[in-house]
Amino acid sequence: MLKEIFRSFRKSSKIKRLTKEYLKHSLTAQTTAFEALSTARVEARSKVFDEVLEMAFTEPNNQPVIKKFNLDKRKLEDFVEDIELNGGGQYEGGHYISISAILYPQTLEFIAYKERKTQIDKNRMILRIMDYFKNGETGNIVEIDY
Repeated sequence: MLKEIFRSFRKSSKIKRLTKEYLKHSLTAQTTAFEALSTARVEARSKVFDEVLEMAFTEPNNQPVIKKFNLDKRKLEDFVEDIELNGGGQYEGGHYISISAILYPQTLEFIAYKERKTQIDKNRMILRIMDYFKNGETGNIVEIDY
C-alpha cells in the first residue's frame, strides 16, 4: 500500500514536470512566427511528447487497457492530438486534459472503448473527461469486462 502511494506521488510529480515542459514548447497565441519555426522548439516539444507517450505506454495500470484495445504509441499520440484539437487542451482539477487523459487507465479506457466519429460525440467525450478530473473522480467511467 505504502509502495503504491509513493509510486503515485512520483507519477504525479513527473506528470506535472512533463506537462510544464510540453506547454513551454507548445505554440500559443503569443508565439512569434520566428519562434514557431524554431527547430529547437519543435525538437524539444517532440522529445517531451515522446516521454509522455512512453510514460503512458509503460504505466502498469494502463496495461490491461492497452492490451484490450491493442493500443500502440501512435494511437496514444492520435488521442492526445484529437483531444487538443477539439478543446481538451486546457486544465481542469490540476490536470492538463489532453496529457492526463492517456496517463490514467480510467480515462484511457473511456477514450479507447469506442470510436467517436461526430463532433458532438467528441465534444461529449472531452467534457466527460474534463468533469472527471475537475471533480476528482477515481472510478471507472465505463464498465468493460476484461
